Amino acid sequence: MTAWLDRAVDPLGDGRFRAHVDESWVALQGVHGGIVAALALRAVEAVLTDEGLDPATTLRAATLGYVSGTQVGDITIDVEVVRRGRSMVTSHAAVRQDGATKVVARFHHSLPWDGAQFSDAPPATPRPTDAVRVAWEAPRHITKVETYVDPAMRPFAGAPRAEWLAWSRPLEGPTFDASWLLMYGDFFPPAVFLRTAGPVRAVTVEYSMQIHSAAKCWTLGDSGLLAARFHAFHSADGFAVEDGWIHLPDGTLLATTRQSRLAG
Repeated sequence: MTAWLDRAVDPLGDGRFRAHVDESWVALQGVHGGIVAALALRAVEAVLTDEGLDPATTLRAATLGYVSGTQVGDITIDVEVVRRGRSMVTSHAAVRQDGATKVVARFHHSLPWDGAQFSDAPPATPRPTDAVRVAWEAPRHITKVETYVDPAMRPFAGAPRAEWLAWSRPLEGPTFDASWLLMYGDFFPPAVFLRTAGPVRAVTVEYSMQIHSAAKCWTLGDSGLLAARFHAFHSADGFAVEDGWIHLPDGTLLATTRQSRLAG
């Protein structure tokens, strides 16, 4: 299960960690933001484990602010547990490189709660028979996940909707955890690229994920695929908002995302 993340952060003491991001995670503009988010979460969960957090506690929400672009190389991650209640823990993490803050993050871990259960979210989209496996030369990180898309979805093709529909699974095996899921929620190129006729600025300013399952990890089965939809439904004055829905193979909504991006 995502072994490359299990060995990704090295503790330095006092809530500080070191990690290295190599060239395989280069996106269109610097290092892929999703891998930086996953590393920050790994560092936070290492601290929470050391503090004896109840094993049934899991990540339910994360928000990351991208202050400036991260480059290939070493990063440090400083973790602060802001509040630890009986059921919920809130933690902050700051990712730095060469002395400059690159990403600030907030994570909420919680024990399961009882509550109302319903969903008015759009359902998962079935994979079309002609879906093709993504094998682009760029961005480089795109080969980290087995992913299929509708062949009509091509960047810079001037499509009527700025929307990705995709079906994916980890390369390492059918099982994944919250760190992999957080990486995956920011995996795709900006949805606005589908609507424009050429490259535009689309740097992520803020990225958030809400996980709608109290499980620590999920298994897709031998041929199961996550169904993902990422839609930039509004863009104005140089900023776009992009919402995402990620479903398990049985149609259960696993996670939702929102990103604020530059868009022009």
